[in-house]
Amino acid sequence: MIGKQVQGSDFQKVLNYVHNKSGARLIGSNMVGKDPKSLSEEFRISSDLRKRVTKSVYHVSLSVSPSEKLSERVWLKIARAYLQGMEFNGNQYAIYRHTDREHDHIHIIASRIRITDGSVVSDSWNYRRSEKLVRQLEQQFGLAQTPCSWEKNKRAPTTGEMRRQRRTGEVNKRSQLQRAIDQSLKDNPSLEEFIRRLTAQGVSVRLRKSKEGKIEGISYELDSVAFQGRQLGKDYSWSSLESVLTQETSYQSSQNDLIARQDADAIAYGAGELVTVKTIVAEHKDPEDNKLEQQKKQLRAKYVNLVSQVRKLSSFQLRETKYIDIGVILLALKSGKNLEEAKMILTQSDKVKQWHQQLPKDTYLKLARQYIRQITNQATDLIEKHRWRAKAFER
Repeated sequence: MIGKQVQGSDFQKVLNYVHNKSGARLIGSNMVGKDPKSLSEEFRISSDLRKRVTKSVYHVSLSVSPSEKLSERVWLKIARAYLQGMEFNGNQYAIYRHTDREHDHIHIIASRIRITDGSVVSDSWNYRRSEKLVRQLEQQFGLAQTPCSWEKNKRAPTTGEMRRQRRTGEVNKRSQLQRAIDQSLKDNPSLEEFIRRLTAQGVSVRLRKSKEGKIEGISYELDSVAFQGRQLGKDYSWSSLESVLTQETSYQSSQNDLIARQDADAIAYGAGELVTVKTIVAEHKDPEDNKLEQQKKQLRAKYVNLVSQVRKLSSFQLRETKYIDIGVILLALKSGKNLEEAKMILTQSDKVKQWHQQLPKDTYLKLARQYIRQITNQATDLIEKHRWRAKAFER
C-alpha cells in the first residue's frame, strides 16, 4: 500500500477535487454534510479554533496494488486505523473512494485542529511516521508489501518535483544527483576519486563522522539543494557506497592516524604547493606551535577583512565563494602582498575550511591544492588581461 500526504489551507478546494471525480463516493465521515460546501462549512468550525494555523487541511491518499480490490468495509477500517495511528483523535474527517485509476484507492480529508480542545496534530516526521504506519497496516490487513521509500535502491522524484520539472523544463535535482553519482561510481573508484568526479560536476559532498572519525553518513548538494544519501535511495547511502568504492587505508584511519587527526592541521604554502604542518596536542605545545596558531589566526583575520571589502564591490555582491576568493586574491595583490602571501591568506577560505572539517585529510588537501591553484591562476589571468588592455589603449 502506498500513502501520499499533503497539507493545505483550503477545505473547499480539496473537497471539490475528491468529490467531483468520476465514480467518487463518500464512504465515511464523522460529520453531517454530504457535499463539498456543507463539509467545508463544518471543517471551518474546527479551523476557527486555531486561526493562526495556516495549514489546517490534511489530505492523504491510500492506494493498494492493481491486483488488490478491497470492500468499502475494509477500506473504512484501514482509513480509521490510519487516522488513529497518525494521532487524529477528536478530529473531523471525510473518506472518499475513487475508481478512476487502475489501482483501488481512497482519499482522507481531515482537519489538523482537534474539535474537542483546539489542539493541533503534530506534523513532525509525518512522512516517515506515515510510511511506518502503512507497513503495519499492510501486515494487519494482509495486503501486498511495499518497501519504504528509504529502503528503495533508487527513490523516484516526488510529485512536487515532477510538477516543477514539467513547469520549468529542468530535470529535478534528485534525478540530476542520482545520475551524477551513478556516473562517478563507474569502475569502482576510491573515495577521493569519487568526490573529485562529483566536484567536477558541481556537486558538493559532505561526510558525517563519529567522534572517533569513522564515516557514518554522506550527503550531496547541487545548486544549493541538498539530499542525504538515503533520501536519494538505498544505493546512495554510505553503507551501500562503502561496498562499491575501492577501499584505501588512508580513509579508514588506524588508531595512530586517529590520534593525529585530533590535532589541528595548519596549512602553509611553500615551493608552489600546499604542505601540512601538524601541531601537537594543546597541553604539549611548545612556543613554535603557539606561533603557528597565531599565524593561522592572523591569516584568518586578513581573509575575513578582505572578504568584507570584496563584498562591498557591486560586481561581487551575491556571488558564490569561488568568485569572492578571486576578489580576495586581487585585493591582496593590490594592497602590496606578493603572490605567495596571497595564497597563504587563501588557505583560510571558507571553502577550504569546509573541506577540512568534512573530508578525509588526503582528499581535503588535494582539493585545497587544486582550488588555491585555480583561484590564483584566474586572478592573475584577470590582471594580465587588464594590463594588456591598458597597453593597447595607450597605443
